[in-house]
Amino acid sequence: MRASRRPFFVGEKPLTCTGLKFFYCLLVSGMLAVNAAGQDIPLVNPSLEDEPKDNKAPAGWVIAGETPDVQPGMYKVNVPPTNGRSYVGLHSGAGYLEGIAQELTSEMREGRSYMLSFDLAYYADYVYRGCYGHVSIYGGNSPGDTAELLWNSGAFYHTDWQRYSANINPSGNYKYLSVYTTVLPMQCNSAYGSVALIDNLSPELKQVPQISIAATSTCKGRNTGNITVKVLSGTGPFTYEWFPGGETTSHLSDLPAGEYKVQVTAKNGLKISGKIDIQESDLSSSYFVTGGLCNGEDENSVRINTTGGQPPYRYFFNGSDNSVSSPEFVHLPSGNYYVKVEDESGCYNMLDDITVSDPPRLELQSVVTKNTSCSSVHDGQIILTPVGGTPPYQYSLPTKHIVQSDSIFKRLDEGRYDYSVSDSHGCIVEGLADIDMELRDCAVYIPTAFSPNRDGVNDVFRVRVNDAVTAFRLAVYGRWGNLFFETNNPDEGWNGTQKGIDLPAGSYLWLLTYNNSKGQPVKQQGTLVLVR
Repeated sequence: MRASRRPFFVGEKPLTCTGLKFFYCLLVSGMLAVNAAGQDIPLVNPSLEDEPKDNKAPAGWVIAGETPDVQPGMYKVNVPPTNGRSYVGLHSGAGYLEGIAQELTSEMREGRSYMLSFDLAYYADYVYRGCYGHVSIYGGNSPGDTAELLWNSGAFYHTDWQRYSANINPSGNYKYLSVYTTVLPMQCNSAYGSVALIDNLSPELKQVPQISIAATSTCKGRNTGNITVKVLSGTGPFTYEWFPGGETTSHLSDLPAGEYKVQVTAKNGLKISGKIDIQESDLSSSYFVTGGLCNGEDENSVRINTTGGQPPYRYFFNGSDNSVSSPEFVHLPSGNYYVKVEDESGCYNMLDDITVSDPPRLELQSVVTKNTSCSSVHDGQIILTPVGGTPPYQYSLPTKHIVQSDSIFKRLDEGRYDYSVSDSHGCIVEGLADIDMELRDCAVYIPTAFSPNRDGVNDVFRVRVNDAVTAFRLAVYGRWGNLFFETNNPDEGWNGTQKGIDLPAGSYLWLLTYNNSKGQPVKQQGTLVLVR
């Protein structure tokens, strides 16, 4: 029984492709066929029948190189043929190649694929002893032309007949098919490195179908994938079978993600298989909101970042039927928005609840002015309390060329003042404030008694300051020198308690020190009566 061996039939190997939109994969790299018309090429005398004789090619064949032999019986070759009564023996060494050739009834065509089957054996007892078998098939345009190596067997050592199938993919148009034994660059003690017997060629060069497979990705969460298989060359008509599913058409649609396999069968019975992956679209979108600088200026913007899928992308803003190609939307008032992002294959992302908001409006919560304290000093104040905007704030009196980070303007004369407050984004709120001049004399007055009975009248012992004093300190002591109250704030007074406990009625001592508006230090002291 003959063993079957087909190590070089590319057509039997599945084509594996990973497909996105219209990504075509060819069965044999670089092959492009103009059409799918069949071109099986019959061979003359494929079983190599003729009377055995040395230095001879069988009928229908010609000598391509040196001295091939029609066997059996020549040079102690007695192996029975596998088909008919004869076969061909070839031996080759360095600089000595034997081969046979046949002029084909029609050319092998560039870009097409053919299958040829035959039996091979190595003969170890040949008179011209070799070390291995090695067969090469060439295409050319004359009997000895080796224009293109179309197939070789690799070294083989089996002495029984074994079946081979060669997938032949010419890159040119050739009139002749040549079969040679060829020598490999390997260690061998014989001058004739290669010895091979060949018999039982297939009746024809069968054209193998070539296919391309195209796929579109499926949208995430939807079955929108498509696959189309095209036959580029072969002997039609063709039949198709898909796995999974068993469909028998050349086009499939509405497919989920996954691997799909197809087997295409030509009229001559040859089959080709291929497979392709339908990928789930990796279309992904996110957004970034850039807020406006100031409230109410409608300077917000939204930028969409999209990756994956099949560019170019289209953007539908807030339900619009018309798409735009720009991913940026500008001059937006505050509010909620949504964007649909669609790619070339119809997959889309929805970006909902895009919130655009202005910073809070910059406003003045309060504007407090303090008039000058007496007729001869300049201690007027403007105290501004802003809210909103984007802190930190900057405060200015433009007419006075004053710019500061402090919200209190001090040492002001009487008059009308323009003021402004700006935030870190340059948003501004402005206004006017008046400071009056007090006409009273500059002095510090200390009361002699108070009644902290919580009736709202004279409940607090407080110094009345009508001067721009500094280094202010007021202290109240008991008769034994124990400190009951102390402050550095002229506006703060004593309510007659210590640690929340009412002190008894009676006399207390006070001590006051400060620097007056002329910078002179002043020290005053006296007694105070607390009345209950």
